[in-house]
Amino acid sequence: MISTDVSYSPGWYLKTLFNRLGDKQRRDRLQLLDNHRRGKAPLPRGAENAREAFEAFSRMARSNFAELIVSALAERMRPVGFRTAGDGDVTGDPEVGSLWRRAGLSVISGDVHHAMLALSESYVIVGEVDDEIDAAVVTREDPHLMIGMPDPWRPRRLIAALKVKHDEADDVDRLYLYLDGSVFGPGRPAQILVAWRKARGQMGPVGAFDPRSWSWDERRSGVLAHDRIPVVQFLNKDELGEYEPHLDLIDRVNHQVLQRMTVAVMQAFRQRAVKGLPLRYPTDFPDPALAGKEIDYSGVFAADPAAIWQLPETAEMWESGAVDLRPLVEGVSADVQHLASVTRTPLHLMQPAGDNQSAEGANLQREGLTFKARDRIDRTSDRWTQVVGLMLLQAGATDRRALARMETIWASPELLSLAERADAASKAKDDIPVRSRLTHIWQFSPDTVDQMMAERADELVLAQQVAYATAIAAQATAAPAPVLVGAAGGAPVPDPLAPPTTGTRT
Repeated sequence: MISTDVSYSPGWYLKTLFNRLGDKQRRDRLQLLDNHRRGKAPLPRGAENAREAFEAFSRMARSNFAELIVSALAERMRPVGFRTAGDGDVTGDPEVGSLWRRAGLSVISGDVHHAMLALSESYVIVGEVDDEIDAAVVTREDPHLMIGMPDPWRPRRLIAALKVKHDEADDVDRLYLYLDGSVFGPGRPAQILVAWRKARGQMGPVGAFDPRSWSWDERRSGVLAHDRIPVVQFLNKDELGEYEPHLDLIDRVNHQVLQRMTVAVMQAFRQRAVKGLPLRYPTDFPDPALAGKEIDYSGVFAADPAAIWQLPETAEMWESGAVDLRPLVEGVSADVQHLASVTRTPLHLMQPAGDNQSAEGANLQREGLTFKARDRIDRTSDRWTQVVGLMLLQAGATDRRALARMETIWASPELLSLAERADAASKAKDDIPVRSRLTHIWQFSPDTVDQMMAERADELVLAQQVAYATAIAAQATAAPAPVLVGAAGGAPVPDPLAPPTTGTRT
């Protein structure tokens, strides 16, 4: 049994975070956002007598606009390096860049950004150093199974975090509690405390924390070599998913598509009717048993290619006409344009017809997405420096002031065409240095810029060597013919091996 009575004790943190993680409102919200991201938006209710067929038909009307909104923004958030106190170069510290690549953070960072933009939050855990990659193991954690508690004095850092995990090998549930060193006092190391219970067959916390069913696992718990909590939380703007304020609009688009599909399917089966038919048999009908009785037409008008319908002269056939689907299609198109506008997502990503929009309108939409990407980059830059700082601490770094002065270098969120970059580079040739042009105009990565500058230096050295060799050769060709001086100090004697200068030699 775990004691939870003392405030700010490990048991208290465990109980508090477990209850926050298991809050039904939070779980339902995350599940709703995740379903939209995965293209599984809620289906409309209807046709209860044929629910399975109706749901199968409704699934075809769903469009995954949520993933487009997230991907368009996440693709413009790409860390490419870090500046440290040890290397003030504009292209960053190559050792930290190598550490980033060895840990596979180029891929992990993209997953973190997608989760943060879609679900409003995401987490990263920095583990121990792996000898195989010579870098700390970094993992991206699902907010469904992890939650953090920000430090009240430093909200951008966590003071505690909790992760839930089910171990299939042991058939037990485990809680990993991460506590910052400041929880235990100044200068105290951070700790990882593990609690366990027999598996309940449920993934994630459900219900309130029951301290009687959990026990501390002393063997798996431990103390870290530093005082920083090894968990970093990534929060989106306003703690909302990018498409969360616009879920009603996305559902409206899906509903409009469903209505269009319904009309199109119903039109395939045109309704037919006959007007002017008698309701009863005449009193003088040859069959006395049917005379004066109501006529049953249910089996008369058989839809058979060989059937012949016998109708009275007063009967008139009627058939339903086709419904114009253009208003429905245009309505869906207008809603999609509205969604692109409110989310500042380029229209051509959501609607192929957006390729026909004006160049000015396309540029304005691209600017809106660029501004939004710059805002999200500013919000996550400090979080990635925390991650790299924890990796360096795990590797044995001790200079905290140097870690605090790190800066994340990002690829430009503004994607320019090759012609636009070439034009800007040619115009800035006399005003901006070469390295800055390669970085800010040509948008090359720091490693590529360093390589290009090294190659440029080699080319300059080679050009100087070629120029020097050419000058020496030119001087040798233009030198006058050598002469021999007489032994007695008399007049110079022409060299018989030298080529003739003027006149004829005898």
